[in-house]
Amino acid sequence: MLLRQSHSLLTRIRTVMVAPGGEALGGVIGAFCHMIRTEGFFSLYKGLVPSIVSMAPSGAVFYGVYDILKSAYLHSPEGKKRLQHMKDEGQGLNALEQLELGTIRTLLYGAIAGCCSEAATYPFEVVRRQLQMQARATRLNAMATCVKIVEQGGVPALYAGLIPSLLQVLPSAAISYLVYEFMKIVLKVEST
Repeated sequence: MLLRQSHSLLTRIRTVMVAPGGEALGGVIGAFCHMIRTEGFFSLYKGLVPSIVSMAPSGAVFYGVYDILKSAYLHSPEGKKRLQHMKDEGQGLNALEQLELGTIRTLLYGAIAGCCSEAATYPFEVVRRQLQMQARATRLNAMATCVKIVEQGGVPALYAGLIPSLLQVLPSAAISYLVYEFMKIVLKVEST
C-alpha cells in the first residue's frame, strides 16, 4: 500500500511535468520544488487520506477472497483427491507440483482476489486522483470531493476507469500469489 502512495506521488509529479510548461521544470527535482513553491509542502501529500483508508479493506479483500477460494477448493472432493495424491507422491514432486491448488488454479484465484480487491477499493483511488488534481483555490476535503463526484456523475463515476485498472491488477495479483505459494514450498514455510 505504501507502494500505491509512492506511485500516487510520482503520478502527481509526472502530471505536473507534462502540464503546459512542465518540461521547463527540470525533471523530478524541479517538479518537487515547483509543487512546494506553488502549492506548499503538503501538496506532496494530496490524496493521502483516501490511500490510507483504502489499505485495510484492500488487504482484507485480497487475502480473504484468496483464502476463501483456496479453502473451498481444498475441501471439495477434487481438492481432497489432489491433497491425497500429493501426500502419496511425497518428495517425488517438484516445487510447482507441490502447489496445493496447482499452477493454473493458483494464478486464477490470485487474479480473482486481486480483481475483487481493486473493485472494492477503486472509489478511494478515484477520490485520491481528484484530490491531487484540485487547484489550491478550490481545494475540497476527501468527503466533499466524493460527494461532488457522485453529484456530477452518480455512483458509476466512482468506478470510472475500473476496467483498465483491473487489466493491470489481474496479472500482477495472479503472479504474486503464484510466487508466494511457490516460495513457501521452496523455503519450506508451513502455513497455519
